[in-house]
Amino acid sequence: MRILYAVTTCSNAVYERLFAGVPNKPAFQSQKYHRLLIEGLAAHARVDVVANPPVNRSCLDKGFVPLPREQEGGAVYHNIPAIRNPFIKAAAVGLGTFFQVLTRRGRDCAVVVDVLNRTTALAALLAARLRGRPCVGIVTDVPDLLSGSKTAKGISNFVIRHCTHYVFLTDAMNDLLNPKGKPWVLLEGHADITMAKEIPSKERKTSPRVCMYAGGVYRQYGLHNLVEGFRLADPADAQLVIYGPGDYVEELKAVAEQDERIHYGGMLLNREIVEREMEATLLINPRPTDEEYVRYSFPSKTMEYMSTGTPVLTTVLPGMPREYHPYVYLLEDETAQGIAETLGSVLSQTEDTLFEKGQAARHFILNEKNNVIQAQKILDMLETR
Repeated sequence: MRILYAVTTCSNAVYERLFAGVPNKPAFQSQKYHRLLIEGLAAHARVDVVANPPVNRSCLDKGFVPLPREQEGGAVYHNIPAIRNPFIKAAAVGLGTFFQVLTRRGRDCAVVVDVLNRTTALAALLAARLRGRPCVGIVTDVPDLLSGSKTAKGISNFVIRHCTHYVFLTDAMNDLLNPKGKPWVLLEGHADITMAKEIPSKERKTSPRVCMYAGGVYRQYGLHNLVEGFRLADPADAQLVIYGPGDYVEELKAVAEQDERIHYGGMLLNREIVEREMEATLLINPRPTDEEYVRYSFPSKTMEYMSTGTPVLTTVLPGMPREYHPYVYLLEDETAQGIAETLGSVLSQTEDTLFEKGQAARHFILNEKNNVIQAQKILDMLETR
């Protein structure tokens, strides 16, 4: 089996080359999701990545940056140049992806696309259909529930309708988006198998204790409740540190100026975030469960959090399989007062108890949900066609 993976992403080496010194980095969640899945597939099959770097005017100073073909994580990256002008970029990405997929040789070949990367996905889908190749659509969000124009949503929905196979995060996604019952596989996410090389320890933990959140810093994600709940809890010898971009950042900075226990850490490279997660006492995801979109989501940060060996506190997301519940602390009251009470209860536990909880979660996620195991499920789906 040969995989042509067309996506808006790039290798770690290119990401750091383009964005290491840039304050407004592209969100790393999507970058990491696809990199790990690419590496997981490459453990079983040949993978050629048609890579469109995630650049825009705010994070790229130069108008044009040529990028060489390279190998990383067992895959070959065929990089489209990084282009600052959005119109020239769209043309280069569309044509470059189309001809890369169309001209790539191989009899037993399948195309994989992220349906939300509209230009890349549409070009790769059209080329796949011309070559009579299966096209696997990775669906990490329901287009109609996202912000954006009707045209943008229409393109993503067109790609979804015409894919031959799917990767969904939840069963609800399949019920909504796969009325014809095409082959699909449930992958709520995948943990980085290389995290097994990292060794968590109680000595690595910082003092004062750190409660940490890393991801989209949006009010919609419950960040204001988390901040207010932490302040109400007033845990001894503890800080709340938040990393990432979003519409709550300016308000968060204002709170941090008034309360020395609250810190906004900005945007860091993912390897730096993971280091801080391993040093933290508790990792938190306060995402509310009453929004419609959460039925179709599984935050990738959950997998990353659990792989670090630091205990995790999360709301009871409907898209989270029940098999996860024993390995995390569950936040059932999502109000600020509920968060305060749950934080008080969790942080009152002994250092040994917290460490053991984190280690159990780490063992589960790295042994049962790592990217190599999860990627095999996609190949199994394709090989039964």
